[in-house]
Amino acid sequence: MSGYTIYADLNCPFCYALHEQLDQLGLLQEVDWCLIEHAPDTAVYNKTPENQAELASEVFIVRSRAPSVDIALPPKRSDSRFATLCVIEAADHDINKAIDLRRRLYRSLWVEGKDIADISVIYECLISSGLPEELTIEEAHEEQLSQWQGNWENGGFNLRIPVLTSSDGRVALGLPGSDDLHAFFKGAVINSPDQSRESCARFDRQAIAIYTDGQLEKVWPLISLLRDEYNILLPASMGELRKLLLEDPPALLLLNAHQSWQDMLDICSSCSKAESDYPLPVAFIGQKIDEQQEIAAYRAGAIDFLYLNRAADVLRARISILLQVKHSQDQLSRSARIDGLTQVNNRREFERTIETEWRRAQRSRRDLNLIMIDVDHFKLFNDLYGHLAGDGCLRSVAQTIKKALQRAQDMVCRYGGEEFVVVLPDTDLDGAILIAERIRIAIEELTISHEKSSAHNIITISLGVASANPAENGSPRELIEQADKALYAAKDRGRNQVCALQPPASQ
Repeated sequence: MSGYTIYADLNCPFCYALHEQLDQLGLLQEVDWCLIEHAPDTAVYNKTPENQAELASEVFIVRSRAPSVDIALPPKRSDSRFATLCVIEAADHDINKAIDLRRRLYRSLWVEGKDIADISVIYECLISSGLPEELTIEEAHEEQLSQWQGNWENGGFNLRIPVLTSSDGRVALGLPGSDDLHAFFKGAVINSPDQSRESCARFDRQAIAIYTDGQLEKVWPLISLLRDEYNILLPASMGELRKLLLEDPPALLLLNAHQSWQDMLDICSSCSKAESDYPLPVAFIGQKIDEQQEIAAYRAGAIDFLYLNRAADVLRARISILLQVKHSQDQLSRSARIDGLTQVNNRREFERTIETEWRRAQRSRRDLNLIMIDVDHFKLFNDLYGHLAGDGCLRSVAQTIKKALQRAQDMVCRYGGEEFVVVLPDTDLDGAILIAERIRIAIEELTISHEKSSAHNIITISLGVASANPAENGSPRELIEQADKALYAAKDRGRNQVCALQPPASQ
C-alpha cells in the first residue's frame, strides 16, 4: 500500500489526464489506483446528443487544462466495467503489467477512440501488455471493485472524480496542474478554484416522471423529497406524458389520479404490456384509497402503491428499492441478450429479432436479408492451437463482423459454436452480398494463422446470403433455411467465399 490513493474511472477524460500527468512526472508508481464506475449505466442510458455534447465539453477542458496530454474525442463514452475487472484480475498476475494494461486501455479510448467495452480491444491490450490471452474474472475481483466503489461513494467526494487522497487526510478533487501535483506529493494542501469544471460528476441520476391529473401542490412534498437525488420530469398533460413515454422513457413513472382513474389504469397497462428490452415500472401515489381500486392498479401492472402520508424516509426507501430493481432488471436484460464469450448478441436475441424484423418488413413491404457465417475448419484450429486460442479467435471474428456493419439497425449474433448470423433489414440482395464480401475480407485481414485450413493458411469464413420480401411470401424459418443452404453451397465450392441464393418467386 502506498501513501496515496486515487479513485478514477477508465471512461473519464479527467481521470485519463491525471493518469498521464502522473506518468509524465514519474509519480504513477506511488499511488494506489482504485478503478470505480462513476457512470454504471453508460451502456444502457448514455445515448443522447446531450451526453455526447457533455463529453465534448469535458475533452475541451482537459485540452486547455493539461496541454501536455494527448487526447481526442472518442465516438462515445465506453462502458468500463469489464475492462476494469480485467485490470483488477491482471494485478493478480503481475502488478506492473496490470499498470501497463490500464495505461493501454486509457490510451485506446482517449487517444485512439476505440471502444474499451469491445472484447477485441481489451484482447489487444492484454496481449500488448504481456498478459495471458484469457483472464478469468472471479467473485473476488467483483468484490474488489465493489469495495473501491463503496469507499468512493461514501468518502464525501460529492460523487466526483478523479479523487486524489493521501494517508494524512489531504484530498485533491479534480485535475490539478503539474505544479500542484508536485506540491501535493510533497505534503501541501491544494484546492482547485473551479473543481466543478475540472472533475466529472456522476451523471447517471435516474429520471422519475410524475404525472397528476389534479393539483400539483398535493404531490409537491414528494417532488421536494426526490429532486436532489433524481431527475424529476413533470409532464403537463396526458398527451405530453404519452410523448415522453414514447420518445424518452424515464426509469420510473409515478401516477397520481384524482379524476382520470381509468386513463391512468390504461397508461399503466400499456407500459406493463409493452414489448421492450427495458420495461418501464409504474407505481401509483396518493392518499388511502379503496382496496378494490388498489387491486385494479396491481392488475393493470402497477408494481407498488405509495401513500403520500407515509414518513419521508419510508417513501424515499420504497422509491429507492423500485429503482434498484429497475436497474438490476435492465442489467439482466442486457446480459440475457449478449453471448458471454464474443460479446455480440446471442441465439435467443436473434430469434426474437428475426420475428420482429419480419413483421416490420411485412408492414413496410421492404426486403429482409440474412447472412449465415461459418469459420472455416474451426475444429482443426481448436485441435491445433487449443481452446483458449479458439475462444480468442471467435472473439476477434465476432467483433470484426460487428465493426464491418455500418448501420445501427444491422445486427450480428452468435448462432452457435463457430457460426454467426447477420440480420440486414431494408437491404436488397445486391447490398447484402456487398456487405458479406466486406466481412469476408475483414476476417482475412486479421491474418490469424491456421496451418491446417484447406481454404487458406489463415482464418477465413464462408458466408451464405438469402433475401426475402416478407410482404409477399415465406416465413422467418424459410429465410434462415435459405441462408443455411447458401452457406453450405459456399463450403462445397471451396470455402472462404460468399454464396447467395435468389429469393423464391412470389406466389
